[in-house]
Amino acid sequence: MAAKVWWADASAGAWTEALVCKAKDLFYEAGLNECISKGDSVAVKIHIGEWNRTRCLRPELVAAIVEEVKACGGRPFVCDTTTVVYHAYNSRLNGQLKLENAARHGFVEGALGCPFVIADGFSGDDDVRIEMPEGVVLKEAYVAAALAQADAMINLAHAKGHPITSFGGCIKNIGIGGQSKRGKYQEHLAKWGSPEDFIGWPAIYPDKCLGINCDFHKQCMDGCHRGAILIDETGFHHDPEKCYLCYSCQVTCIFTGHECVTFVGEYFPYSQMAMSDAAKAVLKTFEPGKVGHMAYCIDVDPNCDCIPWATLPAAPDIGVFASKDLVAIDTAILDLIDAAPAYPGGANKALEAAGYKRGQEKFKITQSTSPRYQLTAAVKNGAGTMDYELIKYEPPLTAAHVAKWQIRTTPTTLIQRAMWEKKDFLKAVQPFQRVPFDKRPPLPEYEVPDRTPFLKKLPVKEWVEALGK
Repeated sequence: MAAKVWWADASAGAWTEALVCKAKDLFYEAGLNECISKGDSVAVKIHIGEWNRTRCLRPELVAAIVEEVKACGGRPFVCDTTTVVYHAYNSRLNGQLKLENAARHGFVEGALGCPFVIADGFSGDDDVRIEMPEGVVLKEAYVAAALAQADAMINLAHAKGHPITSFGGCIKNIGIGGQSKRGKYQEHLAKWGSPEDFIGWPAIYPDKCLGINCDFHKQCMDGCHRGAILIDETGFHHDPEKCYLCYSCQVTCIFTGHECVTFVGEYFPYSQMAMSDAAKAVLKTFEPGKVGHMAYCIDVDPNCDCIPWATLPAAPDIGVFASKDLVAIDTAILDLIDAAPAYPGGANKALEAAGYKRGQEKFKITQSTSPRYQLTAAVKNGAGTMDYELIKYEPPLTAAHVAKWQIRTTPTTLIQRAMWEKKDFLKAVQPFQRVPFDKRPPLPEYEVPDRTPFLKKLPVKEWVEALGK
């Protein structure tokens, strides 16, 4: 049976069409309120975004859902987990860094309306082991304790690309973001296979190492806490017996634009499948019917919110989605992203170079791997279905619905009227000087200059032309 997925587009021209208002509407349209019983501890799982990242969720988009969890009688907390070392300066490695970064993006109690919690503890080792006999790749997973111990969960994702899993939506938000540190290492296939396979191990090409001439060679060695890396006058040396696959060498090499320590292409589909198994493990910690899924598909950066910068989107803003089915919602989002036109500039250059035609898989081109391995694996392990019914939601423009999601139900004009009844502050400053209309100065004349020569000199010429098309 097809799962229902509700969607409201990102356009707005009235009060009721604000993205926050649409998200609140979809919360109820999709029946996510049914996931929450009075007194439930409710985890609202988000991705807070990396330091200096600007295309990530905004606090008000999260607070909107927190408010409705409260309205249902739930006791919400917003949460995210610590990370592995995936680049040299990542700001979410432990609880202290995570809280500093959350505050940087505005994810604080005053803005959210509830506490922000590090779901796997200060060091990232507070977890619950889950057996996964149905797993496609993983046969066990380590779920962050705050999720495993909550009564209900709203999986609130930001839909965008991802450098490893190709796409990051609701599956990724709990499949990676819902795991403790050891859970993350496992789903990243640490110690999976053998060094000869390269699957789950660093793919090492010593001939591509610049050796001691590389500005980052000392950082590469020092970042290995097992002493498995040596770079000297003779080149790059890796000891697999000492290696615990912390990924420090890979991320140092990749993020600094080098190619000595990296991944092989075959790694990426397997990591997607492992991520889907880990997502299923999170679902297993909740009673049936206690999990709802939502996603804001805006700022569709080709890379994940883990990246400490943002680039131009791969597609225009799509809108907000809600469903009780984990796989259906991500399938619908991917379908709409692929159906949308490519955003000018940025990822569009890679798409154009590949001869992209609208409707093809955008992230398969920008990230080199189809993102749909994760969907197939999630169906196989029982996390959901790819068959969906997309329900387009259009909010009614009525006085009652306009007032429904405002900060107060009383119009400001009536508040002002009450103020005037106590003090007519306009009358207090009268009389105004009256100026006859025919004595007003004439409007100045102006002309629009020809900007063509100026635009031709700009590097954004291609972008302007694309918009014109």
